[in-house]
Amino acid sequence: MNFAYGWAFSKPVRKVYYNITITALSVAVALIIGTIELLGLLANQLGWAGGCWDWIGGLNLNILGYVIVGLFVLTWVAALLIWRYARIEDKWAANIQAAVP
Repeated sequence: MNFAYGWAFSKPVRKVYYNITITALSVAVALIIGTIELLGLLANQLGWAGGCWDWIGGLNLNILGYVIVGLFVLTWVAALLIWRYARIEDKWAANIQAAVP
């Protein structure tokens, strides 16, 4: 994470890209965990049973934590590949230079 912070805050466009990536990932993780918790609670309180409800009730949150860590790693790998091969920083710099008279 130290490397990511140093990289992100060295240039303004990187900081924006970093913040968008982290915010999107945080929202996705919150929605995943919140949905699982809510559905599990509803299943318990309303006595729902069956394939899907039993699966949700049987989810191990420790394993889900490992899945989330993997999601963070995959997101950062994808973000770095997009950054590098889409040349976002170069395009941003070109747009700024074109806008300056």
